[in-house]
Amino acid sequence: MTAGYDVQALYPGLFEGVDPDLTQQIASNFASDAQEGYEATRRDVELMVLLSTDQISTEQFKALARAEIGLPASDVES
Repeated sequence: MTAGYDVQALYPGLFEGVDPDLTQQIASNFASDAQEGYEATRRDVELMVLLSTDQISTEQFKALARAEIGLPASDVES
């Protein structure tokens, strides 16, 4: 992970009860994004944890992510 950008350290409550291997995978993905200049918000991490732990479906994830950036709901799957 990139130094200074560890989503697990930034938002430890989001990872409570999550499998350590899955936690590392999620954190690593966000660290890679940070190397490209994108720093995730708490909500970004929360949505990814929910999706990765099957607490929300892919469709729910898409709808919530679209709402986060102000896009209208989409009836068409992409």
